[in-house]
Amino acid sequence: MSLSAFESYVQDWTKTNWCPQALSLHFEHRKDFFAAIEKLWSSQNYSLSSGGKRFRPQLVFAVAESLNLPLEKFYPWALAVEMIHTYSLIHDDLPAMDNDDVRRGLPTNHKVYGEAAALLAGDSLLTEAFGLLANEYKHNAEQAVELIQILSDSAGPRGMVGGQAWDLFSEIELNKNEILELHYYKTGALIRASIEGAAVLSQLSAEDRSHLRNFAELIGVAFQIQDDILDYNQKDEDLKNLAQRFGLDSTKNLLIEVSQAAQKEIDKLALSGISNWTPLTDLIRKNQLRQL
Repeated sequence: MSLSAFESYVQDWTKTNWCPQALSLHFEHRKDFFAAIEKLWSSQNYSLSSGGKRFRPQLVFAVAESLNLPLEKFYPWALAVEMIHTYSLIHDDLPAMDNDDVRRGLPTNHKVYGEAAALLAGDSLLTEAFGLLANEYKHNAEQAVELIQILSDSAGPRGMVGGQAWDLFSEIELNKNEILELHYYKTGALIRASIEGAAVLSQLSAEDRSHLRNFAELIGVAFQIQDDILDYNQKDEDLKNLAQRFGLDSTKNLLIEVSQAAQKEIDKLALSGISNWTPLTDLIRKNQLRQL
């Protein structure tokens, strides 16, 4: 699955709607604003354009490809989800959170631009994601509202942010099911949203959407289980890493189990006979084989 066209869309969108020249038009009377907004733009673009797996956009496009729908219709949704994901990484790396120095082989945002700029870059990405959806899908107000609701639920206290809060503030040792539930919120919620939004744009039936949601919940958890396997280090004591707590072999078996359950949901979708869901199956396998 090629992401080159999507990357071109991201670049074109940022240059048209988000560059210092475009943003500074709102503050023509303040010449000093341009320098400030230029630093903000550089900071947020540094992280948004730094590559990564783009797993969430890949899920979006896998649904579109399975249904033979034009990918262009899905670009704004995929970008909005990726903007939310990128903002969360910028903030997670800050000293007040995970205090990381490297992300995707590069210095983290705050190491390059400072903590204040990194905070604002994350804030900007979060806000612009919702503006992007409102603008790009305004021709279908009902659809736009549903997309905004899905993204809000998955990114906020009922999803990713809630999961991060649980991870940071929990003072008790979690059991296996509780760690899986934490993964469901902290990592899985935004992955689930990727699929749910794609289903909305595809105008699928309620039954097909239900199967896709089930698949999305499972692949989201499988993604984090694989992260736990890749992050495994016998010298560390991360009590919320499944491989550290319950053993590497046990966690690998759990990944197989969850991946098989995700495949079963795709098999149910295939029974309708209207689509070829191979792209989603490929992503299950891709997750199982991926490396850091």
